[in-house]
Amino acid sequence: MKAIIGKYLVFILSFLALSCKTLNKDVTYTEMVSKASTQAQRLVNEADFETCKLGDRKKFGDVWLKNNLWGKSKLKEGSTPELCSFKKGEYYGWKWQLPNNAGGVIGYPALQIGRNPFENGNEETTGFPVMVKDIKSLKVSYDVETHVKHKKYNLAFDLWLTDAKDYKLENIQTEIMIWEDYFDFTSYGKKQETIITPFGTYDVLAGHLENPKFSQDWQYIAFVRKTTTQKADIDLAFFLNYLVENKMIASTHYFTSIEFGNEIGNSSGITMVRKFDWELKKK
Repeated sequence: MKAIIGKYLVFILSFLALSCKTLNKDVTYTEMVSKASTQAQRLVNEADFETCKLGDRKKFGDVWLKNNLWGKSKLKEGSTPELCSFKKGEYYGWKWQLPNNAGGVIGYPALQIGRNPFENGNEETTGFPVMVKDIKSLKVSYDVETHVKHKKYNLAFDLWLTDAKDYKLENIQTEIMIWEDYFDFTSYGKKQETIITPFGTYDVLAGHLENPKFSQDWQYIAFVRKTTTQKADIDLAFFLNYLVENKMIASTHYFTSIEFGNEIGNSSGITMVRKFDWELKKK
């Protein structure tokens, strides 16, 4: 009887071990790249520029390419996250592989115009910062290709408002995110309402972010698109005007930069940015 019970116990333990191994199996870059277009595969395999150094950034004209894995400290000890960013010709992109047990947002590989409040320096910022009330239009046209396994990601703009022209981290008043595409991610904040814009319908969420570990202490506002897309023409000034009219931000605060990329969680994927054009017009 003991022998029979022992055999069943070994079988059950073996089955559970196999199941866990299957559930925790990582997805390789190769699998994701193989699903991508020929252009995206060339971006990764034949890049003119490539970096896998976490936190690295490189400027091309007025565009910063950022290999940003800001939430790495959230991962369990011994985890080996990977993030690489690329440029080939006019195309930008990145690929990533994060452990299945990752929780929340771990990174935000992105393109950036201007200087955000986390960065030091006096480099040319192409017209930024600019006071919100002085912005007539801020048009962005984008076209992105993304392939993701496990699906925890978004495609979003990240915008910062400060109370000083010569700003530092402590000058942040508001972070504004505009979610264009996403899966299995829920934005922080409490839903305020749903609005119809010339570019689509968005839920508006708001709350206060406060986390000393990541130096967070500011108002957070998100516009989450109801019908997701990876290609659109939008005017960021529309969202700023909405927030001013609803007394959610001050028109005298300074708009510092445009960031556009993927917030990534427990997923593996590849993104190619085919198009990222922007135009700021002041009043």
